[in-house]
Amino acid sequence: MKTPSLVSLAIVCVLAAPLVQAQPLADAPPAPSIASKIEEQGAMRYLKVSDLRAVRRDGLLRVQAEISNSSSSTQQLYYRFKWLDADGFTVWDEEPWKPQVIYGAQKQVISVVAPTFKATDFRLILQSPSNSGFDQPQQNSSPTY
Repeated sequence: MKTPSLVSLAIVCVLAAPLVQAQPLADAPPAPSIASKIEEQGAMRYLKVSDLRAVRRDGLLRVQAEISNSSSSTQQLYYRFKWLDADGFTVWDEEPWKPQVIYGAQKQVISVVAPTFKATDFRLILQSPSNSGFDQPQQNSSPTY
């Protein structure tokens, strides 16, 4: 009869369970934050990167960034990418600035593909004339004689 053998197997498993110790999972490296991939030139008051994704397909790094405009007015953004190797060295010439218009209270997606197979990392460099943080009210700058 098979029932006694199943019962004895169950008893052995219950008694042996305390002898088996669970092995802790290896700590996975933390995922890089959005902030670690962004270089803002000036304080961005209305524009921010709300989502950032990167994947390697066909040997090339592909990046998708979602930029959100918290203002009700249209904002002008200029961006470019810095392509890096695994050691953090630049692997491509500096790109020209690319303009992007982001309408009030809207989001805009920027999608790019790395220009070289050597690129394993990147930095998204952003600047915006109306978000620079440098446009503070000017003091009366009349010359004194």
